[in-house]
Amino acid sequence: MLTLNCLKRSLLLGGKAGGLFGVFFFLAGSVLAQEATNRFENEIERLEAKIFDPPPGPIVFYGSSSFRLWKSLEQDFRSYEVLNCGFGGACLTDCVAFAPRLVLPLKPSAVVIYAGDNDLALGTSAEQAFDSFCQLFHILRDGSADKPPFIAFVSVKACPARIRFLANIQRYNTLVREFMSQQPRCDFIDLYSDLLGPDKKPLISLFQGDQIHLNTDGYQILRRDIAQFLRDDFPKSLATQ
Repeated sequence: MLTLNCLKRSLLLGGKAGGLFGVFFFLAGSVLAQEATNRFENEIERLEAKIFDPPPGPIVFYGSSSFRLWKSLEQDFRSYEVLNCGFGGACLTDCVAFAPRLVLPLKPSAVVIYAGDNDLALGTSAEQAFDSFCQLFHILRDGSADKPPFIAFVSVKACPARIRFLANIQRYNTLVREFMSQQPRCDFIDLYSDLLGPDKKPLISLFQGDQIHLNTDGYQILRRDIAQFLRDDFPKSLATQ
């Protein structure tokens, strides 16, 4: 079941009130950005400097350090115009705060999201994290003056260092999957399942020494999963429409 707040948002946004609520979420994101701490300011400025002249209709990878540390991302998807806008340590609330400033000006044709990992590790409930995800979704989907972007969500991974949070992670992933299944032009990318061994526990061999971040083998799985999404749901022709 979807949380009540997010379900209400979806129903309202699907009707005549959609435009007003889109503006609301856009403004809410701007307010959050103003109120956010300065701990990400240097990194956000670095990203803005890097993408000051973006290509038309890029595919934006947005979220936390699982994207930021993906050094080969541009090479892995070199047939697409991709921009890596991940920033380390980001929670969903941080992604909400900076989306109007960092993502919307790029006018993306698609946004691939990885966020929620850090929220859940800090003790945020799956329902609270999901509500923040809904805010981010509607900022990205309804804050665009042009064609709303295709949105793909990469499920929060199962990592050895955070195994005690697995039930909460699974619950959050399920909430997002159910929500995305009811939205147009969306996809849910199930990285979580692909990082598990036969015992249904995360494979240590796919992670760096901190047992949180993916190593080269782990990124190969993430690359494969996203490449499948691009082939099936977002062929290159869509990026130029």
